[in-house]
This record gives sequence, C-alpha cells and structure tokens, in this order.
Amino acid sequence: MPETSRPGSFRIAILVLCGLTIFAPLQQCTDAKLTVTDMPVRPIWNETWTDHLKRDLLLNYDKFARPAQHHNTTTVTIDLTIRHVAIEELKSMMTVHAWVKMFWIDEKLKWDPANYGGLAQLHLGDHEVWQPDIVLYNSAAGSTVDHYGNTHCIATQDGSILWVPPSQFMVFCDMDLRFWPFDTQVCSLRLGSWTFNGEQIDLQFPETEDRPDLMLHNSEWILKDVTRERNVAYYPCCPEAYIDVTYNLTLKRESPNYVAVVVPPATAIVLLTLITFWLPVNCEEKVTVAACTSVLITLFLIYFNQKVPSVAYNTPLIVHFYSYSLYLVSISLIISVTVINMSKSNNRRPLPWRVKQFLVGWLGKVLWLDDVVQLVKAQRANVGEEMRESHTADGNHSISGPLSNSNFDDGDRQNILTPPKSSQLEWTLAAMAVDRIAFILYCLIFIILAIRCSI
Repeated sequence: MPETSRPGSFRIAILVLCGLTIFAPLQQCTDAKLTVTDMPVRPIWNETWTDHLKRDLLLNYDKFARPAQHHNTTTVTIDLTIRHVAIEELKSMMTVHAWVKMFWIDEKLKWDPANYGGLAQLHLGDHEVWQPDIVLYNSAAGSTVDHYGNTHCIATQDGSILWVPPSQFMVFCDMDLRFWPFDTQVCSLRLGSWTFNGEQIDLQFPETEDRPDLMLHNSEWILKDVTRERNVAYYPCCPEAYIDVTYNLTLKRESPNYVAVVVPPATAIVLLTLITFWLPVNCEEKVTVAACTSVLITLFLIYFNQKVPSVAYNTPLIVHFYSYSLYLVSISLIISVTVINMSKSNNRRPLPWRVKQFLVGWLGKVLWLDDVVQLVKAQRANVGEEMRESHTADGNHSISGPLSNSNFDDGDRQNILTPPKSSQLEWTLAAMAVDRIAFILYCLIFIILAIRCSI
C-alpha cells in the first residue's frame, strides 16, 4: 500500500473507536430501561375492587354529557319527601326543607360484577357523574339554582343511579290572609329541567301511588295535603315540549298564641263598648271608658300592621273587625257626650210633646224604662194638682191671656205649663232612651260583624 494512504486509514480507525465509545453506554441504558418496563407494576397501596371499578368507569367519563344517545330519552323518576315548611307573611315567601329522590339510567355506568369480584353497587360523588339539571322554576332565591346538598349517588351494575339529596326550596306564594290567623295557604313547587326538552329528559312520578311522606312537627303550620301533577308546556322560543312536575302544598296555620292574643281582646272591646251604654246617663266615666277602648283598638291595629303584610286585596277579616270597632267606639263617644249633656244641662225648654208621648207609652216599656216613666207621670200629675190648687186659690178656673189663644193646642199648653224640674226629668228619660236604643243597635251590629268575620 502506498504511504500516502496511511493517514486517511488512521483517521477512520479513530472515528470508529470514538463511535463505539459514545454509543455503548446509550445501548446499556436502553437495555436497562426495557428491563425495568418489563417488570410488573406494584402500587404503593392496596387496591380494592371498588378502586379498580371506579378507575375503569370514570377514566374517560364526561359528566357534562347526557349518558345516552342523542336520539334517546333519559327518564328521570322524581319524588319529594317534605321535612319542614316555614312561611314569611311579610315577604309572601315559603321555605321548604325536603329530600328529593331522583332515579335514572346511566348507559355509561354499566359493568359485569363477575369481572370485579362480585361488586354490584358503587357509591359515587355527585361531582363525579352526570346529573339531571332539575331546578325550581318558581324559585325566590334569585340567581341561586343549586338547591341540593352534596351527597353521594348509588350506582348499580345495570346503570341505575339513585340520588337523594337534602334540599331547600324558596318560592313566592300567593298569600290569602282573609281568615288570618285561622287561614289555610296553598303554595306550589314547580320542578323541571332547565336546558333539556321533553325528548331528552322525561320527568315521571314513581309507579306506586302512595301518598308522599309528610313533614316533621311544625310549631305553626300543619301540612294537610300534598298533590302532584305532571305538566307538558310549550314555549314561544322552542317547538319542543318541556316537562315539569308541580307539588301543591296545603298548609293550615295552627298557633294557639294567635288565638290567645286576638280573640279575648276582641271580646273585651265589644263588652267595653256595650257597657258604656249601661252606665248612668249623667256619669262622666262613660267618656273615659270609650276613650280607653279606642286607644286599645288603635294599639291592636298597629300590631296587625306589623304582623300582617300590606296587600292590595284579601285584607284579614279580623283587621276589618277592629277597624269597624274603632268607628263604632268613636260614635259611642259622641253619643256619651250627648246624653251627659242632656241629663246635666238645665233645660228649661220642655221635651217635645210627640217624643214625650212615645217615651211614656209603649217605647218606654220596650226599653225597660218603666221606673223613670212612672216618675215622669207622677211628677206630671203632682204638677197638675199643684197648678189646679193654685188656680182654685186665685179664683181662676180657666187659662186666660195669651194661653187662651186658639193658635196653641193642648200639647203646647202642657209644655208651657211644665216647670223646669219636670222638664229636666223628661230630658233625662230621653237620654236614657238614647242609650238603650244605641245599645240594641250596637248589639245587632256586633253580631253581624262576628258572623261576617267568621265566614
């Protein structure tokens, strides 16, 4: 070989030697890696069949996708167990604490128990699986649509999902306070899917027709009845039907506290108003009793204003009763002032003849004024006897002068001849008659009010 070729061969030998030096360690690392990969994987904790099943089911599970083909319908069975109900009259709002029982089929959560150690039931968190977006349509909680508590779901091998979360619903209720505090209210809970139509989610009631469980003991309201109905609604925005379920709750107020606060004062007000007319006509305490009764009624009207909301209709009958009683007491105060003035004033003018004839006749007997009528008749007879004796002593047996004018009838002559003392007794009789007539009228009015406010 020529000497000129030796340097090139030497360079090639050096390059081959460097390549072997560089790639030999890499080959060893690759062989070592393959050796580690071929070794069996051992977890650092003891895996159970539940862990294995959850990993297989939820590895690529999308909880935001409805677990059925787009052309299939997911049927959700829903039921409600009411635990407690509270009503705020001032806000016209009802709060319901309940357990909502929902059941559906998830096609993506099916498995063979034989492949998982015979495991046929699995507990899953509510944040791990798809759930129907059932919301309260008539909610009064503003933008809050998360009515349900964070509880686990129970999944079975055939894809059945059972979810029973504790829930709190707040709804507006059309309050009918006409018979407050003995009223009965009917409020509704309307539940349905917010985004899925009836072809995607179909709401159904359980096949059993048992009455839903009623609530726990409540201090004020008793749940008398619960009715439910399934509705199919169409909206202008969409041609598809939307399905919802409605629970109608019939609640009756049962609070002895209201009975003790409202009924006895009403009875006392009626008695105080009527007693005013039985006090002596010249007794000034009549005004005091009437004034105190009006103050008492005003205080109760203020109390009702704080307890009962101000609505445009269906004002409670008990409020009407107290309001009318205030009017009646005010009128009785005017009557009391009038009869006191009639009985105490020195009326020199005699009582009109026609009125006096009624009072000393049948009207006095009907009004139980026989004693006073007898006094008036006796005093009138004594006055007539005294006048006859006076005329006999003077030798005058006839009325002369202006009284003999034919323009005066017998009644006018009798009125003119009646002295002030007799006139005052007649006016007292008239005042007592006004009191008795007012008493009878007030009794009738209060009976009508009681009947009207109890219907």
